[in-house]
Amino acid sequence: MTRPYYGVVQHATSKCGIDGLISSAGLFCPSIIQIKDYIFVKEFWNHDEEDSLQALETLEKQYNYDKKKIEMAVNSWSLGDFFVGSDSPLMDNDKILQEFGNVLVFFWKQRVKELFPERNVVVKTGHELMGEFGLCITMYEE
Repeated sequence: MTRPYYGVVQHATSKCGIDGLISSAGLFCPSIIQIKDYIFVKEFWNHDEEDSLQALETLEKQYNYDKKKIEMAVNSWSLGDFFVGSDSPLMDNDKILQEFGNVLVFFWKQRVKELFPERNVVVKTGHELMGEFGLCITMYEE
């Protein structure tokens, strides 16, 4: 008996369900906000509209008004933290985690090009970029 083709779409829809796929859309095409001249992944900016400017002023003082460092401080995230609570053995596979990072970088670059075509925004992975653990993703304007 021949096994039927089981492609990426079928795998995603059978493993994630519709709620998981909708959430995935937000992961691969995140909301990006601009505060003053800074750009942040909205999910990583933990401040409401009322205290955003005060929080930003604190970051500006902390990082001596270095725009790149401020954006990296907010936009850097450990890839492993996306899966907190997961017991998947794939989390210990560096190649799989790097591939996940590559996919995020690709889609986040497309997102910021769409929103800010005139700006030189860098999206990249690296290890412990701003004090996070392990492989991380970050975004900042060059």
